[in-house]
Amino acid sequence: MDTITRQSVLDLLVGDWADYVPHFQALSPAAQTVFLQQQGYKRLADLLAHIVAWWQIGMDSIQRYQIDPAARQPEIDIDSFNARAVEQVRNVSGIEEILVFEEVRRKFIDFTRQLSDDDFKDERILTQYKWELVNHLEDHHIK
Repeated sequence: MDTITRQSVLDLLVGDWADYVPHFQALSPAAQTVFLQQQGYKRLADLLAHIVAWWQIGMDSIQRYQIDPAARQPEIDIDSFNARAVEQVRNVSGIEEILVFEEVRRKFIDFTRQLSDDDFKDERILTQYKWELVNHLEDHHIK
């Protein structure tokens, strides 16, 4: 996806990302295990926690960009960030984390809808959406 628009973002959130968990669940148990191993996660809940954590960072960053024209994405130690996201759900069931994923996905939809047209002209915001939704979907694509 070369052009990020409000509609393209919403299409991803109500399409590809809404179908993510059902697509995973449609895989055979063996294929699920292989996919998670390839992704570097033990459980779907761990992968979803990773995605949710980045989505929350993305929404927080976009809000900063709206307020501060000089705001930039802070430096993040990606490995530590991902490890913390997984650790936080260590005792959370898969079903519970799916519910959290869905809640944050819907929050991201509502968040996107409330942005102004000018927000969708801000390259920082467009880049953030590309990282969180487009690139992340490519990184964790279910075959």
